[in-house]
Amino acid sequence: MVKPQTPPPLAPDLLDRVRARFQDFPPTRAWGLALDALAPGRARLSLAPSVHTVNGPSGVFNGGVLASLVDLGCALALCTRFDGRMPFATSDLHIRYLEPADAPLTVAAAVVRASPRSAILECQLLCGDRLVALGTAHFTIQQAVPGGGEAGAGQD
Repeated sequence: MVKPQTPPPLAPDLLDRVRARFQDFPPTRAWGLALDALAPGRARLSLAPSVHTVNGPSGVFNGGVLASLVDLGCALALCTRFDGRMPFATSDLHIRYLEPADAPLTVAAAVVRASPRSAILECQLLCGDRLVALGTAHFTIQQAVPGGGEAGAGQD
């Protein structure tokens, strides 16, 4: 029987490097998005409702904001497998809105399965202990080419 491979531990400064990389990213700056934690194949973010993220006076998060959080949370979880680099691109994203998200959010994303060419991740959006949305994402991973570069679509 083949034993599943344990991912290597993260570099001690990875969380700080990724935070620095995204400090000027519009959702981080304008929305107040916080990157709370990284672990091998996992990411946790948080976001409080604000005028920039909710649908008017209802106080309910906008669905597009929630979908963006799924995409970003999954990308950050996957980047832990590449020491913070992002040699991949979202190729498919699904979100199920389960109930209104009307309180501070926790975004918890995790790698479900990864190969050298692609990865599947899942993401839970929670208001407290209430699951308000569930997402999955598929990412296409760039292939390394001779000479140390990378080929294919993606971002870094």
